[in-house]
Amino acid sequence: MSKHREVLEPSAIFARNIDWNLFKVFYEIARRGSITSAANALNRTQPSISAALQRLEGYVGSPLCARTSKGVLLTVHGEHLYSACQHIYEVVQSTSREASILRGDVSGVVTLRVIASLYLQPRLTEMIESFHALYPRIEIKLDVAPWRQILQSLQNGEVELAIGFDPNPGDGRTHILLSEQTQQLYCGPAHRLFGKRVASPSELRDEPFVITHDEPTPYVEFREKYGIGRPTGGYADGLYERMWLIEIGMGIGFLPQPVVEASPFRDKLSPLLSENVALKWNVYLMARSQSARSAPAQLLFETAEAYFAGSAADEPHSVATSVG
Repeated sequence: MSKHREVLEPSAIFARNIDWNLFKVFYEIARRGSITSAANALNRTQPSISAALQRLEGYVGSPLCARTSKGVLLTVHGEHLYSACQHIYEVVQSTSREASILRGDVSGVVTLRVIASLYLQPRLTEMIESFHALYPRIEIKLDVAPWRQILQSLQNGEVELAIGFDPNPGDGRTHILLSEQTQQLYCGPAHRLFGKRVASPSELRDEPFVITHDEPTPYVEFREKYGIGRPTGGYADGLYERMWLIEIGMGIGFLPQPVVEASPFRDKLSPLLSENVALKWNVYLMARSQSARSAPAQLLFETAEAYFAGSAADEPHSVATSVG
């Protein structure tokens, strides 16, 4: 009797014969844009990386990248393979993560880049306390940063999770709604409108403003809508410094209402807008969409997702956090 021989499709033969380490090498070349950088990352010599790339191109039968004076430029085929390699990397990473979760021995550090004053939010505090009780070996590192830097850090992969505002929700990011925050316009005690409210923000057209160097998009859009904020009275990136400049009469300015009410400036600053006119911002816990996460980050995200389930449908809770 003759032995049965398995008949394989060309793609199956390719998968059986290929050296899978070549995909790892190509992944590092593509993500770093340089054969030299890939060699350093993999602790290998540049000639060995170049040889591995040539072997892979021989297997697939097509050039994957072109060398330039500034590094490597992926071909169309290279772009498709890089996308596949990203998926392979995420699957391998998630396998290790899921194994750690099943063993119940998850440890490590999860870094969150966040806006300031999160400690003033009771529900977020409760969620983190619950997470710590479930996973005491996971450390949480909070890194406070301005709002735009938070989004950039998430986008370029510096951090896995972030808490802040997002002018374009859904733009490559997954969101968990934590709360809604009121942004009020305030004046100082010497201002003619101290203790009063204006019927329309356009009444403040000639008032000088205290602003930040990187003004949040909703602030800019609000000012442009009502034609206000063109005279500049002062700049301050720090929240408390802005409060101080507004208090001493350098101008009026936007401030997060819950933070002001919990600060020493509470009786020295007066809100100018009615509640139905004042800006309302959503505060989110954010992660990159379609991106594998470490076990600590994934567990924190899932804990928050379960804790804040239904927040989008419920009345948002006031959050005392700052733009920064």
